Amino acid sequence: MTKLKIPDFKSLEEAAEYWDTHSFADYMEDTEPVEIEVCLKGHKIVLEIDYELSDKLTKIAKKKKQSCQKLLNSWIREKIMQEAAS
Repeated sequence: MTKLKIPDFKSLEEAAEYWDTHSFADYMEDTEPVEIEVCLKGHKIVLEIDYELSDKLTKIAKKKKQSCQKLLNSWIREKIMQEAAS
């Protein structure tokens, strides 16, 4: 059996399209183990916002190439720092 090589992708979108139609299991021989550390410090808060606000948030996050979660986290951090300084 021929050993398959993982292609070099030019973008995340290109990689996503490729992996939508290919099985990663076929490329296991072209991988190597890595060690990672995961820090799970944080609290999950469920926040209900109206549809219009959610839609605007999603559009801004996409424009900034961020997740809504990261964008909201940075905005909340900024506001809390402003409030703590006053």
